[in-house]
Amino acid sequence: MIPVSGKKDAFQNYLRFVKVRHYLDIIYYAQKKLTKEIKKITGISLREVKFLMQIKLNPGCSLVSVQKNQFLPSSTAAWLADNLVQKGLLARRQNPSNRREVILELSPEGEKLLDRIDVHFVTPEVEKRLATANERLVVVIEDSLKSLCSMYGVEIKD
Repeated sequence: MIPVSGKKDAFQNYLRFVKVRHYLDIIYYAQKKLTKEIKKITGISLREVKFLMQIKLNPGCSLVSVQKNQFLPSSTAAWLADNLVQKGLLARRQNPSNRREVILELSPEGEKLLDRIDVHFVTPEVEKRLATANERLVVVIEDSLKSLCSMYGVEIKD
């Protein structure tokens, strides 16, 4: 049995997490709003947009590298790539030096779509905030969120 003082400490820590949960809710609803706006403008999901952006940052990258960078299961990455190829936003080819590797590149339509997103969402104000984000602060936030996940019993694999 847990001593009363241990339960009291656990309860106090839980109440502290209520504040953290409030901030997470704010982020969640902001993300949900952004997702709806992107879907309305582009006709594709935010997950698909992030997939395309990863390829834009690393032209000619492999499907496996996108999968790992996006923390996706391999089946989901393959499904997203197939979907984006069918929509004409992505081109895929076999690596000539390794036939088992799939190389991904944006199609001209994919480039145009990302340009539209860039014009609509990456305003000078947003660009300034992103460019001046303190790298150390981003690492602290990542580590803190991983710790929070751990406290909820979810282990994050890097």
